[in-house]
Amino acid sequence: MSTKQAGANSTRYSLLEDVGALAGGLTRISTPAFVYDEAVLDQLLTHADRLRQEDRCQVLFAIKSFSFSDALKLMAPRLDGFAVSSLFEAKLAQKANTGGGTLHITAPGLRNDEVEEIGSLCDYVSFNSLSQWDMYRDRIKDRASCGLRVNPQLSFLDDERYDPCRPASKLGVPLEDLVSAFHDDPARLAGVRGILFHSNCDSPDFGELLSTVRHLYSSAGSILENLDWINLGGGYLFEDGQNLSGLHQALDFLKSRLDVDVFFEPGSALIRAAGYIVSTVLDVFPSEGSMVAVLDTSINHMPEVFEYDFEPDVVGHDDDAPHKYLLAGCTCLAGDIFGEYRLPDPLKVGDKVIFNNAGSYTMTKAHVFNGIGLPSVYALTAQGEFVHKSTFTFDQYAARWGLGPHAAV
Repeated sequence: MSTKQAGANSTRYSLLEDVGALAGGLTRISTPAFVYDEAVLDQLLTHADRLRQEDRCQVLFAIKSFSFSDALKLMAPRLDGFAVSSLFEAKLAQKANTGGGTLHITAPGLRNDEVEEIGSLCDYVSFNSLSQWDMYRDRIKDRASCGLRVNPQLSFLDDERYDPCRPASKLGVPLEDLVSAFHDDPARLAGVRGILFHSNCDSPDFGELLSTVRHLYSSAGSILENLDWINLGGGYLFEDGQNLSGLHQALDFLKSRLDVDVFFEPGSALIRAAGYIVSTVLDVFPSEGSMVAVLDTSINHMPEVFEYDFEPDVVGHDDDAPHKYLLAGCTCLAGDIFGEYRLPDPLKVGDKVIFNNAGSYTMTKAHVFNGIGLPSVYALTAQGEFVHKSTFTFDQYAARWGLGPHAAV
């Protein structure tokens, strides 16, 4: 999975893409830094606004992609709630839920000792399997609206690492098993108030969602007709709001046939373009025909670079620019490499390198291999001011390894 596209997500609202305009501010922030851009976030939320204003569906934000509390508080009034995947995420979302929206949870495995607390925090619980439904429904049913995650068994992805509908998937009840359970023992599904499916990843084609909705209705219409809600999950990108026809058709298809509340829970689509990782060049040197620029950040801070061969976007990269660099992270991992980039000006020690489109699945997956701290966090206001939010400290690092008063037990 490689991006490195100068024109990806073409509409831009951020001052941070004009590095020269913010040179003074950039010199004052501590790097590595994660910056979330409030102006871009505001623009991305207009897509959610339109869907909500048209009364087509209720829009949730899936915080697994991005979990910084102050930003979630800004987002909350323009959402219908949050989607979470664990008890800790649920507790965080509850504190950030300034808009009074609902909390929805689905997870591949619920812990026996957390079920009651999850039921007290969350308004909607989608069990991942029939066995978990059998184990826990009676412990939650009076606290939350309970349903099932369903695997539609309809794949659109070539790479199984991303595919929730891959063979032998762990994610959801296979549709054929749900239909069999309904026909063999309808009483077993008594109390199922809704279904959730999340069957795609980073797709700009909402026609695939429409196909999935039609497939579900064709295969399990008699089940859907008895539900109170359907959650379409996420895995789709808005592409600047120009590709929503398939989403509208999917919503109209459901609304014309079923009396249900419909939820939609985008994650990356509402945050990816609003996040940046800002780094400082520590060293520049030749190595066997390449110019290597070592940065004070690391693929630790963007783990999908290593996990999924993802090449992130860099502000200023141009395929025709004269200066080519291998951008490398500062850990001792030989594969701590972001990729090759071409820039208009030569890099020197102390220069800033900015990774854009870094709002999703960076900080939520970042780690501290080699003792390289997590990035400091800043908000970039619409006025172009950097507001410091947090800094990762040695005490936090040491606590992970049993040192200090806040050490893990």
